[in-house]
Amino acid sequence: MFNRLTVFLYLILALSTSACAMPTGMSQAGNITAPSIDEASGLAVSRINDQILWVHNDSGDTARIFAIDTQGQQLATVNITGVNNTDWEDIASFVYQGESYLLIADVGDNQARRSQYQLHLIKEPDLSLLNGQKNLSATPIWSMAFTYPDGARDCESVAVDVIKGKILLLTKRDTLPILYALPLIAPTQQSGSNNSSTEKIKQQAQRLGEITPLPTAMLDYVSIYTWAGFAGKPTAMDVSADGLSAVILTYTHAFYFTQTTQGDWLSLFSTTPQQIALPALKQAEAVGFSQDGQSIYITSEKIPAPLYKMDLNSAGMQQ
Repeated sequence: MFNRLTVFLYLILALSTSACAMPTGMSQAGNITAPSIDEASGLAVSRINDQILWVHNDSGDTARIFAIDTQGQQLATVNITGVNNTDWEDIASFVYQGESYLLIADVGDNQARRSQYQLHLIKEPDLSLLNGQKNLSATPIWSMAFTYPDGARDCESVAVDVIKGKILLLTKRDTLPILYALPLIAPTQQSGSNNSSTEKIKQQAQRLGEITPLPTAMLDYVSIYTWAGFAGKPTAMDVSADGLSAVILTYTHAFYFTQTTQGDWLSLFSTTPQQIALPALKQAEAVGFSQDGQSIYITSEKIPAPLYKMDLNSAGMQQ
């Protein structure tokens, strides 16, 4: 005769099995296996190199980013000079006035103890000019030190809205995630890699407000992340190049928000998103839109890290 514990264990097994199923429209593009990329905490799709992604490690690594192909193979390492990796949590790619840039976000703060946070803007390296070179360096065009108006915050989700000239930040450990914004400061140099000086900028983020709680599925309630207090907590974010869509990642789901005309992000994040249940991932903390905005790439910390691609027009999307 089944007791309650047995039924509960069967429920966990059934849900865990369903979590491993691949949603319609999602495919595994590859695996990240390079020993140097052991905590992929941010991902951005290149705007000038076809089929190339940029990733970086979490805290504990040096100040560097990695170019990988869409199968997960490491192609190049870019050392970012003059800065540190205190707790890098996200990276964003965007095009401004015909030039492609990468924004690196040093914004993690698990204990909410930091006095300020850092953003670093570099010109995106053109890999077609490397001539087989595997290691290169880049100096930030500008580095922004910023604070929040209401105290220290832990954040792992940063995105750039070029259309509105905003950098969006979404907190992780608050009861309701809080959305903040910073101005996207225009690049003042044409090449960060050949200039040893970095423009120093100080800003205070604007608090836009709390977002509506992200939907949770039954899977979240039997997940280890629930017991750790992280169910439904944002771990990464990206905005599409046209500024009309956004994706927010958690440890168990991705949430896709879209609109037909430009609106404010706080209002959009209060609407019901389309949900994407993730296959089993050790620690999903990296997401990025494809160049055309029709799909997203997702990967995880730890190695080997599966690299997934999701077609946003597929039947695997749920309201």
